[in-house]
Amino acid sequence: MNTHTVRHEGAELRYELRGDGPLLLLIAGRGGYRTRYASLAQRLAASYAVLTYDRRGPGTDFDMGQQARDAAAVIRAVAPRAAVFGQGGGGSVAFELAAQVPDAVTELVVHEAPAITLLPDAPTWLSRARQVRTTHERDGLDAALTLVGLTAADFPDTAAAELFLAREFPAVVLHTPDLDAVRRTGIPVVTAAGETSGDTCLERSARIQAEHLACRYARFPGGHQGFESDADTFAPALCTTLARLRRL
Repeated sequence: MNTHTVRHEGAELRYELRGDGPLLLLIAGRGGYRTRYASLAQRLAASYAVLTYDRRGPGTDFDMGQQARDAAAVIRAVAPRAAVFGQGGGGSVAFELAAQVPDAVTELVVHEAPAITLLPDAPTWLSRARQVRTTHERDGLDAALTLVGLTAADFPDTAAAELFLAREFPAVVLHTPDLDAVRRTGIPVVTAAGETSGDTCLERSARIQAEHLACRYARFPGGHQGFESDADTFAPALCTTLARLRRL
């Protein structure tokens, strides 16, 4: 495994490359730390040249377009294009990457990226998202994190958790992916949710994204964090999905 940096639009993006085979970029959600993909990347490295990176920190307003351009810059530091997997907020970035820089993406798999503005009961979910912000301002960090199923231990430090709630969370949750633009690119896409995720807004987002894209909807091992908790079975499921997309 080799660690490198690429400078792009004023940020220094650190990335790692391991394994051999077709290039595969993994885009992380929840702060965008490449270490979250360590177990998955290790298992994928037998089949792919796996590219992981730290997304630019949300110290200023979270700009989805800039995040997408950063991802393209990381890909092009290694090769002209790559297959892309994105999870959670990383999936939102992956959709934006496909829409903005389609010639950098060969195949796309997006796992439980939110699209609550597209859900039939969008007002309910938008109200809950606003409640997270209100709770953060009124009752503090821990209370707000509880509403989204997280704790401060899910972040490197308290400052990172604060930045996530203040900057990244609202930008990702309120983002509407341009699925029409993604569909027009002709990039083969699969949207996915966890087998144990249940009927959550993220699982429903994955299904409605598939409907809009006229693409396959898949269930992957584990829940929302299956790529971490069930890496042994998640990795081959992702490999199989990508292989099927390459045959399209």
